[in-house]
Amino acid sequence: MKQIILQDNYELSKPSQMQKMAVILKEHIIRNKLYVPIAGKNYVQVEGWQFAGGLLKLIPRVAEVINLSSGTETKWQAKVELMQGDKVISIGYAVCSNKEGKKKTFDEYAVLSMAQTRAIGKAYRNIIGWVMKLSGYEPTPVEEIKPDMVKAEEKKETPKIEAECSECGNPLTKAEKEFSLKIYKKQLCRSCQADKKKKK
Repeated sequence: MKQIILQDNYELSKPSQMQKMAVILKEHIIRNKLYVPIAGKNYVQVEGWQFAGGLLKLIPRVAEVINLSSGTETKWQAKVELMQGDKVISIGYAVCSNKEGKKKTFDEYAVLSMAQTRAIGKAYRNIIGWVMKLSGYEPTPVEEIKPDMVKAEEKKETPKIEAECSECGNPLTKAEKEFSLKIYKKQLCRSCQADKKKKK
């Protein structure tokens, strides 16, 4: 797999830098398995968003948490600010409740933690969602996806992995491998195939 080469800093206002960053971001997400396939689309975990933010020197700060619990429901809201130096660049709000499908057994600290995690993802999405899309992923953090979508995806039979993409190391099914070899004479994942098609 190719070595990831970073530059000192990236600026959102410079499209050419964002294109280079998108390649690095994609490689990092694949290498560390920081995405989840849901309904045929790939959603990145918050750690992937944090890596992207780190390249841009965007640091999340939990600015506020509010306890919205009542009765048997444990519910927290979090506000996260993305800082670049001493400037607030983006803000994200999110809530989490133990009434959600997979959160019924969560302790209060875990509900609070997830609210903060979601708010971090939201803050990044608000400012660099388009960069994540440029990398070939959905511009929504996986933590925001509805539990019923994840549950439905988990019920599907996982395709058998036959090979890896020769350029980025992404896993390939037998059908993807055969199609790529036929069209491109190389083992390429769908994202790399799309890149090759654009360059034609």
